[in-house]
Amino acid sequence: MATVLSTDQYFPEEDGGLSAQQISVARMGHAARLLLRAETLLPDTRTVLDLMCLPVTALWCRVLRFDPAAPDWPDRDRFVVPSTTMLPLLRAMLRLTGGKEQMALPLEYGRHPALEVAPGPAGQGVAAAAGMALAEQTLSRRFGRSLVNHRTWVLAQDSDLVTGVAMEAAQLAGRFGLDRLAVLVAPSATADLADFTDSLTRFSASGWTVRKVDATNLPAITTALAATLRARKPTLVACLPSATATIPADQKTTPEEELTGQWSPTARRGASTRRSWLRRFARHRQRAEFEREHTARQPTLFHEDWQRAWQWRMRTALDTSTQESGLAALHALSDTRPELVCLTASSAYSVPPTVREQTGWRAPPTVPGGQECSIQEHGMAGMLNGLALHGGLLPCCAASMMTVDRMRSAMRMAAFMRQKVLYLLTDDGLALGDSGGAWQPVEQLASLRATPNLAVFRPGSAEETFKCWEAALQWQNGPAVLVLCPRQNTPQRLPAPAYGSAARGGYVLKQPEKRQVTLIASGPEVAIALEASHHLVQRNINAAVVSIPCWELFAGQPASYRRTVLGNAGLRVGIEAASGFGWERWLGPDGLFVGMDDFGTSAPANALYERFGITAEAICEKVEHHLFASGAARGPSLYAPDQPRTRVRGPLLTRP
Repeated sequence: MATVLSTDQYFPEEDGGLSAQQISVARMGHAARLLLRAETLLPDTRTVLDLMCLPVTALWCRVLRFDPAAPDWPDRDRFVVPSTTMLPLLRAMLRLTGGKEQMALPLEYGRHPALEVAPGPAGQGVAAAAGMALAEQTLSRRFGRSLVNHRTWVLAQDSDLVTGVAMEAAQLAGRFGLDRLAVLVAPSATADLADFTDSLTRFSASGWTVRKVDATNLPAITTALAATLRARKPTLVACLPSATATIPADQKTTPEEELTGQWSPTARRGASTRRSWLRRFARHRQRAEFEREHTARQPTLFHEDWQRAWQWRMRTALDTSTQESGLAALHALSDTRPELVCLTASSAYSVPPTVREQTGWRAPPTVPGGQECSIQEHGMAGMLNGLALHGGLLPCCAASMMTVDRMRSAMRMAAFMRQKVLYLLTDDGLALGDSGGAWQPVEQLASLRATPNLAVFRPGSAEETFKCWEAALQWQNGPAVLVLCPRQNTPQRLPAPAYGSAARGGYVLKQPEKRQVTLIASGPEVAIALEASHHLVQRNINAAVVSIPCWELFAGQPASYRRTVLGNAGLRVGIEAASGFGWERWLGPDGLFVGMDDFGTSAPANALYERFGITAEAICEKVEHHLFASGAARGPSLYAPDQPRTRVRGPLLTRP
């Protein structure tokens, strides 16, 4: 790692007392300013970029481990630019230090390898950078500093510091001791300096080292960067404007050819550092494992070992609910995939007191290598993106379904960047909470399913949960969400699939000889659909039962497979303890949906199911009434078609 040398040579008569290395930085800074002047920028943006130009140039010339010839080598320093406002400064640095082939690429995420994160909402880049620093810390403990020895730098705006996600990520970074994380920030032209100072104070209170430097004082900037390399806490460098400039005049800072391109200090230092790393990597005893993890390959016999570990953990499980089996699969995965990193929110293991007393439930042990994030789900979700972007790790989190709206912005970023992130959302909110109230997830499932590149899994049994886990690991288009439920609607195991499998997103669980009705459900409602099919048989109505745990996988199957599963004729009935928005995709224009269309009720889960008519008896009545009303069912019946029961609106205050 480059450091500020104490034996620099000074030329006070020519450049105001600057050393030879500082003179080269000043010349590069002037060249960067010329490139910025050639771009069409707003006045406020140009002011901020001019203020940050010299600190960023000093970072690239003196400290940053970056090889333009290989901008994506594993042990490079991560330089995160989370906003489009700062992208012109990154473009200038790449033009001064990179080759022609890099200059020809558009500076967009996914197209230029030097762009570490896609620009997004304010604060998300800071949280992602904290995740990258956590990834570096985790990998260095496994492989040593000979293979993992880099830093994460963030070029942030003052608006990033005031966001809730950045503050939560900053607190987690201070708690985890991410001393290789540094943020460079400058106040905007319209910023209130009092508010900017308050942001610095909050970061300092979160366990960060905060340094204030004059953005035009090159010796002070190099001193602050050298102190950052020695810091044992995350560092925030505030670059403040000054009325007196201490950099040399423009006519004295014309860059020579040996200071740009492949001859720049950044390119020469980066190439030398990468060659040394490659020599160490070739002799490292964990080379094969390092390559496997960075290429995201699974270990040999992984599925067999994982399934055996899951079955062994399920022997000591208190129940076979999807939540218990999903968490057992998570811990079994940590036994077989050492690259798994799980961030856990305290809400993930919240269980009502009545359930604890009845079942003796206890929170499972923390996943090895995981981190507890308390109730800071917003910052936790943002850090997951950084863990995925860093590479070499499999990021995962466990949180309550009730907190999904706080994580939504980070989840959308993961889906946009198509990053492999696993989200375990426990406790669907239907059970009576510790405070006496319940939270009905009416629209959450529909909103998650509407997110592109995001796969949502809602299994209905322990075996189906494991199949969904396998499918989530194989999902390559982006992140995956597993929605787990702490309740069991039936103590019996679901029957073997009659056609298809859960790995294809949807399958037939029960297939009569001639189906008149197709009951389609997900999650715990699959057991209710099975019970309803038995009641319908007693009423001379043949009903098939279909489970669709993942819409995205099922939509990707051939049309012939979907038609066979859903049936070519007859009534389709969707059953889910959520909003019916989007279910017309599978039910068709004449389908029937049984679910929730309201929230705010304070009652146990069984009372909620009865209130919304999500019971086997109520489903049978609605199906039979619909068939007779449409003329699909005629002739004598053991039961007269009853009218559907009228639901009473308003809060239900019944308690067990």
